[in-house]
Amino acid sequence: MNKKDTLTTKANQEKLFGTDYFPTYEEIIDAYSKEFKNYISPKGDTTFGFWMQTLADLNLLDLELKGLTSEYSIYAINRTINFRGDEEYIRSRIAHLEQVNNKTTLYTELVDKFGDTNAYAFHNLYPYKGKFYPRIVRTLINTFGLDENSLLFDPFNGSGTTTHEASLMGINSVGVDVTPIGIILSELKNDLLFIKENELDFSIKEVQDILELIENKKWEYDNSTIHKLMLIIYFDTIDALSRTNRYNKKGILGLFMEKLYYIKDCYKKTMEIKKEYNLQFKSAKIIKDDILEINNNSDEFKETFDACITSPPYYFSIDYVRKDKIAYDYLGINMKEIESKYLGMKVGKANYNNYNGLPNKVCMYYDDLKKSIENIYWALKPGGNLAIIIGDSTVNGKKIPTTMMTKKFCDDIGFKFEKLIFNPLLGARNRAIRGESIIICRK
Repeated sequence: MNKKDTLTTKANQEKLFGTDYFPTYEEIIDAYSKEFKNYISPKGDTTFGFWMQTLADLNLLDLELKGLTSEYSIYAINRTINFRGDEEYIRSRIAHLEQVNNKTTLYTELVDKFGDTNAYAFHNLYPYKGKFYPRIVRTLINTFGLDENSLLFDPFNGSGTTTHEASLMGINSVGVDVTPIGIILSELKNDLLFIKENELDFSIKEVQDILELIENKKWEYDNSTIHKLMLIIYFDTIDALSRTNRYNKKGILGLFMEKLYYIKDCYKKTMEIKKEYNLQFKSAKIIKDDILEINNNSDEFKETFDACITSPPYYFSIDYVRKDKIAYDYLGINMKEIESKYLGMKVGKANYNNYNGLPNKVCMYYDDLKKSIENIYWALKPGGNLAIIIGDSTVNGKKIPTTMMTKKFCDDIGFKFEKLIFNPLLGARNRAIRGESIIICRK
């Protein structure tokens, strides 16, 4: 081998791959991401949503398909399904599929437009403590086969997740709650669906004047929806400024305007979806009342409802009132009086023998919870469906078996148990409730 051949061989060896071209970092990542997407992407025309993360989601998809189709098959590994049914109707309703027959589902449109699987429409109007997921409500509405002729009930309506989701789906609903802020928020979420866009238009000077009127407790407005909206934005603004200095540069006016613009943006996006899918929103009926007393005054709700979807509050685990202290102080509402109406907060003692020596406040909560389930049974039509979303927690270092006690109450009262799905709450490890169960029964 001559010297020239030796140099050529050495050069090829130094090139390692026999080429002068090496891909950039960005090209490597791009090629990898395409290959990875090809590996994990569903292979089919009717596919799971990317938000399908747990076994609970798979169970919820199964429930939805039972309610929406005449026949179906789930291929979990491929993340696809086959079904028989009305494709367009299913596409406009289902919460766990990203596409149906290669067409994007309405729920996917909501997720894409709002950038969140649960904070669409006005669900994120106000950071209410302990609210549950609208996607679960949508799933259960589909599971129970509710339509425009059905009537849905939530006796622990809180900030209105159930009633708002029902309104978006064109389902009639009634929401009952004992908390004044819960009632205001539920009404707002409902009423904002039916106002005109220009009713949300305010100049900076007008907002400045509104803020001054609110701060001096002189704020009045002919449109009750706008009147309540401005108060809620104010309460949320003051609460945010009191909790962190992150918003100090924006100040009260800047943060107030930002929150008002967010509501306007939610309105615009919601109306775009409504127009695209020709949705017919239904107005919910919001009632300030107590589920413990609802059958004492009249028979208005006796055997009235086709289904109940609800999540009883965890008063011994979560402080629901602290977040709303600013609002209650402003409105002159006695917080202790409100708290006294919560489940388990009545004066007295429960029967310890019924609950194996659990703390008194837990036993009192269980007494009230059982009474609530009795009244739900009274309010449902024969054959009516019940879904209770409930979770276990820890009190004084002792795990409280609320899930199984709730199921026992349903059994004792006469409900026919059908299914229990455990749904882990992903995220922070310091949650008071680490997971919830969906208990499904039929009257």
